[in-house]
Amino acid sequence: MQIDVPGFRVDADGSKPDGRRYLMATHANGLILSVTAERIRGKASAEGRRRAFRDRIKASPKGLVVGPRESQAGEIAMLEYMTPEFGGAPIQQKHVLACLAKEDTYVDIHLSQVKFKPSDEATFALILEAVRLTDQKAPAEPTSLGYLSQGSAYYLRQQYDKAIPFYEKALHLEKQERKLGAGLWRMLVDNLGMAYGMTGNLKAAEEVFQYGFSEDPTYPVFHYNMACTYAERNDLENAMKYLATAFQYKRNMIPGENMPDPRTDDSFQRFLKNERFRKLIDSLREGGQER
Repeated sequence: MQIDVPGFRVDADGSKPDGRRYLMATHANGLILSVTAERIRGKASAEGRRRAFRDRIKASPKGLVVGPRESQAGEIAMLEYMTPEFGGAPIQQKHVLACLAKEDTYVDIHLSQVKFKPSDEATFALILEAVRLTDQKAPAEPTSLGYLSQGSAYYLRQQYDKAIPFYEKALHLEKQERKLGAGLWRMLVDNLGMAYGMTGNLKAAEEVFQYGFSEDPTYPVFHYNMACTYAERNDLENAMKYLATAFQYKRNMIPGENMPDPRTDDSFQRFLKNERFRKLIDSLREGGQER
């Protein structure tokens, strides 16, 4: 088993009394990774581990598991959920249970992070893409998740020009066949458009956000970032148009996300002396019309 991800401190690495191999590590952003490798009698299968994940969820105390969702990323079977609070205190903890099954071996992965934010999704994806059983005879086929993870490693370091080629490859694969879950797909489109914008390619940014809301028309972040793109062009009318649409759909934000405040956004600073723009953002922050 191999995990090649930077930014981790290994807290435990050894074997349990029952012979299972175990590793626990903490990422610089607070994410905790634990991995257990176990050999069994018979053949390991993804569906077998899915049943174990479901049983684990059923046995969890009420309130600790919210919104459980199963998915598949290449060979990795996953179940993810949130724990909003514990002992009456808000913790907003994200959990991902994942498993690789190979012949007679299970590799179980548990990722968890307190005070989870949607921007942390990239680190989760990067780790899951990096987990491999080292006896694979052939290299894995490129996947959109793999390219997304590679691009995000650069994006999180604000190396937007280096992130773009990987995000482009990921989006190309996703246009051929959707493999990413809704959250990761939104992050891919959002980050690619933002990376284009940060490197000055506003035309490409516009095309990406247009594609985004052609596929997911009520996700407000695409509309908000389109407003930013037009603001960078000094196009007040279109910036106001897309900003208004973004706030109309604000209830469709991913849980844990918050709508940005246009008054503190660098893209809109040039318009803050414009009376129409100030009236618009005042009405949006006060509630405005929602869909």
